[in-house]
Amino acid sequence: MPPSKLQLWLSPRPPQRETTAHHASVFTPGDAVKYDFVKTTTTIAAGSLSAVRETHHIRDKGVREGRSGPPLHIHLRQDEHFEVQQGVLGVVVNGKEHAVSKGDGRISVPCGARHRFWAHKSSTEELIFTVWVEPQGLDHGFDESFMRNITGYVRDCERHGMAPSIFQILLFMYHSEIVLTPPFWTPVWLLVLLHHFLACWVGAGLLGYQASYPEYSVASLDKKST
Repeated sequence: MPPSKLQLWLSPRPPQRETTAHHASVFTPGDAVKYDFVKTTTTIAAGSLSAVRETHHIRDKGVREGRSGPPLHIHLRQDEHFEVQQGVLGVVVNGKEHAVSKGDGRISVPCGARHRFWAHKSSTEELIFTVWVEPQGLDHGFDESFMRNITGYVRDCERHGMAPSIFQILLFMYHSEIVLTPPFWTPVWLLVLLHHFLACWVGAGLLGYQASYPEYSVASLDKKST
């Protein structure tokens, strides 16, 4: 259902969504980061799992300044794993910072841990790494559809000269069992309650945002707002 005039007035959104659902790769604004949707490499013992290969281009100022990764967040039901192929990846897990390079092997972040990642300041070349989560195949979880939707939406906002809506971003995240978190300990139940209100009641209910869009992801028809 298209948004009403009132919803558009309350929260403007890109007048047109660029169709990227079938693209092999998607890019953040300015092509700072490239996301390739792949199967896990042979160095990963877990077998063939869906993964994202991220390339953070060192030529981009935001990448060099450590702003190319996501904000501090928590995965509610999935462990997240990283393997670096090139460059240096910065990762913070529950306040402890790691600088990870190719020879360090896999770094894993358990579900429920506060974390974020970025191109580490010591990296002098393109940062390339593979990231995946386990378990996979959840009704709601981090997956290719989430990455395609949030990247496509933010890029469309940039293309049309408007700021992304925090309510749309939170809806994408909440639908994928991800919540933002402050750098200090906060009860997870409180974060979930806050995200549920802002994402579902405000974002989906009041403003008419969707958790997935067919222009961005072929899996959107299987995604239902909750």
